[in-house]
Amino acid sequence: MPIAPSIASLNSPFRVLLVGAPPFAGALREMLAGADDIELVLTDAAQVLEQAASLCPMVLVRALGGREDCSDFIRACRAHPVLGSLPLLVLAPHAENAGREAAFGAGASDYLAELPTQTELLARLRYHAQAGQALLERADALRRLEETQALLARAQAELDRIDGVDSLTGIPNRRRFDQVAQGEWQRARRNGQPLSLLVCDVDSFGYFNHRLGRDAGDLCLRRMAGVLTGQLKRASDLAVRYDGKQFAILLPDTGLDGAVQVAEACRAALEGLALAHPLPERRIVTMSVGVASTLPSEDGMFEAMLARAGEAVQAAKSRGRNRVVAFRA
Repeated sequence: MPIAPSIASLNSPFRVLLVGAPPFAGALREMLAGADDIELVLTDAAQVLEQAASLCPMVLVRALGGREDCSDFIRACRAHPVLGSLPLLVLAPHAENAGREAAFGAGASDYLAELPTQTELLARLRYHAQAGQALLERADALRRLEETQALLARAQAELDRIDGVDSLTGIPNRRRFDQVAQGEWQRARRNGQPLSLLVCDVDSFGYFNHRLGRDAGDLCLRRMAGVLTGQLKRASDLAVRYDGKQFAILLPDTGLDGAVQVAEACRAALEGLALAHPLPERRIVTMSVGVASTLPSEDGMFEAMLARAGEAVQAAKSRGRNRVVAFRA
């Protein structure tokens, strides 16, 4: 949206549009002829409204003759994208008081009911130019502040996103898990719905990483993350890298049977990739999955379900790995 041009200082020329040509217009021109800081442009109402952007005014002076009314012109200026905030002086010698009231009611900045002296005219124009410039600078400062705030908001959102994402696998991290888990626990308690948790642990990952190197280990974890997220069907389900080689899946509104089905699908999907494992008895990369499910209560704690899922995954490993063990929390 175009705006009126700014002025560098009171000593820099600013443009005054004299709108209208009453008998005293010549006297006004003479008063302003010697003012080096004022550029006077004569125009009419139609021209100033149509060509405001190219005329680049700083102050408008609407000169009236006789009983002429300018209320409609003032309202048109106040609704104009360029002229809306400009100082607008009405000069109406010999006009009636009703004209003054109407002008101010329509949005005039100043009203002179008699032809001023040169000193007064210059003082008023310079005052209004300075006030108009201050308003423009304030509007520009607010605009730049809003832009900066928008940039900061976007940057903060990106930082929050990054802060909640595991840099290696690209899925949410433990910090994000902790935030979501507490919210889902409270929601499930209020709604009387079950909540289930899977803890997925890559079998013999330490040996895999030691024998094949960190790059291979990192790739394995990325593939693991892809397998887990690929089995989730609802937006509310959450898979995260919980800690090192351990991943967790949060399943709101899901009972034990449904959670076991998801766990088995994840286990089978990783097994189906057939990623080579250097340990002879393993041959391929597999995972052990511990499942815990509960109906959250007033005196229950999410940490208890988390501990129960941890016990379940340890039970899966003790029973031979590459399997799912489920406990009710």
